[in-house]
Formats: sequence, C-alpha cells, structure tokens
Amino acid sequence: MGGTLGRLMLWIAIVAALYLFAQVTGADEGFEQGPRRPLPPPTAQLPPPPAPAPAPQPTPRPETLARPEAPLGTPRPPAQPPAPQPGPRPPVMDIVVEEGSGRKGDSIGTAFLVAEGIWISAAHVIDDCRTTYVRASEGWRTTSGAVKHNTADAAVLYATGSARAPRLPVSNRAPTLNQDGFHIGYPQGTPSSVHTRLVGIGRIRQGKPGTPIEQGWVWAEMSRVPQTSGSLGGISGGPQLDPSGAVQSITILHSERAGRVTTAPIQRTRELMANPIAGVPAGDARITPANFADYGTRLRDVGTVALVFCSVSGNTRPRR
Repeated sequence: MGGTLGRLMLWIAIVAALYLFAQVTGADEGFEQGPRRPLPPPTAQLPPPPAPAPAPQPTPRPETLARPEAPLGTPRPPAQPPAPQPGPRPPVMDIVVEEGSGRKGDSIGTAFLVAEGIWISAAHVIDDCRTTYVRASEGWRTTSGAVKHNTADAAVLYATGSARAPRLPVSNRAPTLNQDGFHIGYPQGTPSSVHTRLVGIGRIRQGKPGTPIEQGWVWAEMSRVPQTSGSLGGISGGPQLDPSGAVQSITILHSERAGRVTTAPIQRTRELMANPIAGVPAGDARITPANFADYGTRLRDVGTVALVFCSVSGNTRPRR
C-alpha cells in the first residue's frame, strides 16, 4: 500500500511539472493563443522596393555669363585711383599790383595753344591793344578775337595756330607746396625757360581800392635758361607746367627783388569758353630741373608757346 501511494504521488508531480513547462514555453498542444497574422502563400513575393530617384544634375551656366573671379585673398583693383593725399597747406601772401603810370605803348608777352585756334595768355598782355598778333611757327597771325576775365589776370585769344603744333594739356589739379614749376615764354623778347618752386598762395589785389581779391600761387625762382638777370617782363601769359607737362597756371607777375613769380589758376580761363576744355590729372611728359630748358625750346620751336605783340594804335606791326 505504501509503495502504491508513493508511485501515485510521483506521477502527480510529473504531470504538474509538464503543465508548468507548457505554460512557460507556450507550446501549441492543448493551449489557445490569440489570433496570428496568416503567413503569405508560398508563391507570393513581396514587391521590390522602388528604385531611388536620380539626384538632380546642376544646370551648366552659359559661357557668356561666366566671369573669372579673383582667388580668395587677392585684393581687387580699385574702381578709381585713390585721391592724392593732401600735403601741408602753403602760407598765404598778400600781393598788391600797382598800375604803371603814363600811357601804355606797344608791348610783348607770351601765349600758349590749348586747342585748335584757342590760345591762353594773361589779361594785362592784351590790355588796350587795338590789334594783337600771335607768332606761330609759320609766322605772325592776327587774332580774330579775345576775351578777358573780369577779375583774374587771364584771357583767351582766338587765332589760327600751327597745324603741327601740339596742344598743351590743362591740369585739373592745383600745385602743392614745394612742387617744381616750369615757366616757358619770352622774357624781354628772348626765348627762355624758368624753374621755380611753390612757396605760397597769393591773395592778389589790384592797386585800386575796392577791387576784388583773386587767388594765385607764388613761386620762388630757382634757375633760368639762358642764365640772365633782371626782369622777366615778357614771360607774362606763358604757361606754368607741372613735372608731367600739364598747365596748372598762367605766369602773370615777377618780383625781381624778391625772386618771386606769381601765377593765376588756369581754371579761370575755362569760365571764358563756350565749350570749356576738360582737365586732366597729368600730362605725358617728364620734366625735371635738368631738362626743362630743352623741353621749353621744343614747345617754342613747334609753335605751342608763342610770342604775342600788342599794337595799341593798330597801325604798328611786329618785326619779322
């Protein structure tokens, strides 16, 4: 009896163990489970995934629109040349022009060519002239007209010039302190050139009370060729050139005692022209204290800088 009971208890334990094992492993036999997704039939296949869309290709730019670019780190050239740095301001000097006493007679001066048939000179060179002559390279020419500035010592003359005479460029820049200046003309009727250096700004006033003040420039005489002494009378109306050969001003006064030359701004003559001549930053020449005399000789020889003769009565003529 005891052995039978022991075997019964063993079988009960085995059955209980099998039941617990089935619960843990989820065996299908004898146990319900929730619904499952049916398996696909054996012949069915999943559709292939769609092919990826091709990446868009960049549209090439037309060659006409392509522009070369400067490499990084390379500075681009400026659109315009930088303005010149201002130098020290020249000192201001008061200049009073005393009128000569007595009646004016025939006289000479200088003029220079800036355009076809257009000459520049000083206003006092043609004061009281009934007839004015300009000596071009082919000979003396009678001026067909002249216009003087109301306050500045500047004038525009009209006369036929030499066909081969080059025109002097007109500068649009004012001279600077200690700059070299070169004056070309006919002092005392003699072909000469003068080298100067800017020392100041002139406040120029005629001797009559109440006359307006004009601005000019004052230059210290450094040398002249030929090496003469005395007055530079006759160089009035001649050009003052900068080292590039551009005209900055008109020679109008000379102080023999002080060794000073005074000039009037060339821009004053533009006010007298119906079609003003355009100014330039610089000319094409290279004038130095060593070659200025030769440069002046060439300008006179080709007729760009000319002698002026003023006939007060209109009946006298210049000597050939």
